[in-house]
Amino acid sequence: MEAIASRAHVGKPTLYRWWSSKGTLFLDALTERFGEPYFQVGDTGDLIADLRNWLYGITELFLDPVLSDLVAGVAGAAQHDPELAAILHQQLHLALSGRNQERIRAGQRDGQLIGFDPLLLEDLLVAPLWYRLLITARPISRAYADTILNTVLSAAAPSSGQQHPCWRS
Repeated sequence: MEAIASRAHVGKPTLYRWWSSKGTLFLDALTERFGEPYFQVGDTGDLIADLRNWLYGITELFLDPVLSDLVAGVAGAAQHDPELAAILHQQLHLALSGRNQERIRAGQRDGQLIGFDPLLLEDLLVAPLWYRLLITARPISRAYADTILNTVLSAAAPSSGQQHPCWRS
């Protein structure tokens, strides 16, 4: 916080008036500068394309060295900062995940990906990207995002080689 205060030409007490911790400051900076589009499933009418584009957006965020460090820092800080963890969960995760699940349900009402649990689908798709960012440091790419999506969707495919009933014709 001292380095941030110095660079902003303010005292540390000024920072603490607005943010209770470095993690809450970083989260605020992240959401203010980049907003929600990276973590929000769009709606073009094609749920699979929207999920792919969602994974591509997260991939691009995680490929940016400054942003990925910021995201990883916020996630790490939340492990030791109950206030930040609560903010992440209540104000960010629940809101975004709820909208993502509603987008998946809307696609299901249109006959796309029927039978997938929206929460589980969201978790299965995004977790490998987070795992690579936070744990393994293995490469993240659009090709990897495609592999995730294809693997998750094919896991539900029947072994007979027929098109799975949850996929749109």
